[in-house]
Amino acid sequence: MKPLALFATPWLLACSSLLSAAPAVDHLRLSVIPTASSSGAAEAMVVSGGRWGTQRHLLHAAILIEHPQGRFLFDTGLGHETADAFARNNWLNRTLLAYENLNPARDQLEAAGYQASDIDFILPSHLHWDHLGGLPDFPDLPVLILPGALEEAKTHGEPPAFLAEQFEGEREWRQIALDNVPYLGFDRSLDLFGDGQLVLVDLSGHTAGQVGLFVNLPSGKRLFLIGDTSWTERGVEQNKPRPVFVQWISHVDSDRERNSEQLKRIHELHQQDPELLIVPAHDEVVAAGLAHFPDFEE
Repeated sequence: MKPLALFATPWLLACSSLLSAAPAVDHLRLSVIPTASSSGAAEAMVVSGGRWGTQRHLLHAAILIEHPQGRFLFDTGLGHETADAFARNNWLNRTLLAYENLNPARDQLEAAGYQASDIDFILPSHLHWDHLGGLPDFPDLPVLILPGALEEAKTHGEPPAFLAEQFEGEREWRQIALDNVPYLGFDRSLDLFGDGQLVLVDLSGHTAGQVGLFVNLPSGKRLFLIGDTSWTERGVEQNKPRPVFVQWISHVDSDRERNSEQLKRIHELHQQDPELLIVPAHDEVVAAGLAHFPDFEE
């Protein structure tokens, strides 16, 4: 069974070839689209045990993933309407979470000859403001989420993590369910296109319904996109969560204990399989080693 085969029906592919500017691909590939960076903070503020003398400029990015059966964005990064939503935060959080070098994903895609209609769907790792900031720039695209993710965001979500403006208006939120198929230590998974190249797992903890995505490229390179389970590779390598005072100020983890369990699992997986590249969504150092749009990892 191919759970997302609806994106690859002959009729849909024929229509997209008429409407799309970007050519179809014959193999899986991935590209990081940087949309902004944090204005800077000591590493000790983003991971427990981090160095006060090391300045980090965490990345806000979308990841463009192209597969013969579909093209999608994993996260959207920040977008044209982010500033208005971000202004709802209090002074402290506007200062702590300040960003710079805004360059929305849609602008970069269009500059490279893509149209919004070339993207089939958006798959956010989770529904925090900095992962959905570009969502209003793609108003017609469905958003794939796990059960519970949208409910938490709409009924319990508060600034600065959740910004209500990002959930307003007409939008197709499409719930997807994982199969009872274990994958690399996770009890359940979803093989997005049925060929083992893109496998989704549940990383709930940072938020309800946060997802991780295993990417198995044709070159043999393998990545695990872990959202915000950790902001840094250092956190994964040392099994160190975010500092407690950051949780107290900004309430970044919906369930800190569960997120710590997920981090421990990823830490152990990293030790068992060091060739699997762990990619925290915001780690600018890890991202620097990956292809940036319009170049691709293949």
